[in-house]
Amino acid sequence: MRPPGRIRLARVKKGSVLLRENAYGRVTMTAAAIAAVAGRAVEESFGVVDQATGRRGPLRLLARGKSDRGVRVREVDGGLALELHVVVDHGVNLAEVTAMVQSRVAYEVERHTGLDVEAVDVHVDSARRSE
Repeated sequence: MRPPGRIRLARVKKGSVLLRENAYGRVTMTAAAIAAVAGRAVEESFGVVDQATGRRGPLRLLARGKSDRGVRVREVDGGLALELHVVVDHGVNLAEVTAMVQSRVAYEVERHTGLDVEAVDVHVDSARRSE
């Protein structure tokens, strides 16, 4: 059962999500904007040094400089599924860091968008010492 006040996910056009619609018009949000919110939450999480692209080879060069480079957003069953690729600090407890990242990202995306987050998958691509 959906909590009161939660928004049901509806697609407007490819890459956009309908947040609200009334007599005055519509409010939509792009998947890139949702990825940016999630990426910001990842950056602010303890134990995360960087976001990874999740890509290998020459394709990873195309993603450099983007703030949402380690985040993928998909629509599933009336909600969102997020896939995150992160680089963690060497020596941290991976289970604790990934659980905290999952919780923080889900909370921030739900708070900013009002959409249900059904899943947050965190992939640890590497570990290195923070500078």
